[in-house]
Amino acid sequence: MTQNKKIDLRIVRTKQSIRKAFYDLIQEKGYEAITIQDIADRAIINRNTFYLHYQSKPDLLDTCIHELLSDLKDAVILCPIGMNPYSIAAVESVMYTVLDHISQNMTFYHAMLIDENRIYQFHIKMESMIKDKLNEGWNPPQGNSAISKELLLEYLVTSFMGIVLWWIRNDKPLPAEEVSVQFSKLVAYGHLKADVGNQPGNKE
Repeated sequence: MTQNKKIDLRIVRTKQSIRKAFYDLIQEKGYEAITIQDIADRAIINRNTFYLHYQSKPDLLDTCIHELLSDLKDAVILCPIGMNPYSIAAVESVMYTVLDHISQNMTFYHAMLIDENRIYQFHIKMESMIKDKLNEGWNPPQGNSAISKELLLEYLVTSFMGIVLWWIRNDKPLPAEEVSVQFSKLVAYGHLKADVGNQPGNKE
C-alpha cells in the first residue's frame, strides 16, 4: 500500500511538472511553437517520460482543458440557480465561484485566456459552460418580456467573461468577493444606476 502511494505521488508530481512547463511555454512562445522536447527540458524529464503520460502535445492540451473546465464545472454546478438566474444572489454566486477557482489556477488561465498566444478553444468552451449554467432553470413566460431571452443571455455572458478577463489581466485588482458583488449590482440595476448608492446626497 505504501509503495503504491509513493508511485502515485511520483506520477502526480511528474504530471504537475509537465503541465507547469507547458503553461509557462505557452506564455513564452505560444502553443504552436512548443515541441515535446521543449516541455521535457523545462520539466526536467526525458521524452519517454512525457509519452508515458500523454500521447502528444494536442493530447496534453486537451487533457489540461478538460480537467480544468471539469473542476470549474463541478464547482459552478453547486451554485444555486432559481427560476430567475439574473437575480443578484445567483449572478454573485456564480461569479465568485469562477473567480475563486481561477485564483487557484492563475498560471493556466492566464496562458489560456490572456496572453498573446492564448488558446481560443478554451475561451469558447469556458464561455459555453458559463452560458449553460446561467441559462439553467430559466423558463420565462412567453410574450411577457420586452427583451428576448437569447439577447439577454448573450449580453450577460459576454459581460461576465469580460469581467473575468479584466480580473486576470490586471492580476486580481479587487478581491473576488468585491468583484462578484459589484458585477451582480451592474446586472441587477444597469451601469447607470448601479453606483447610485455612492452618489452625494443619496439616502437609502
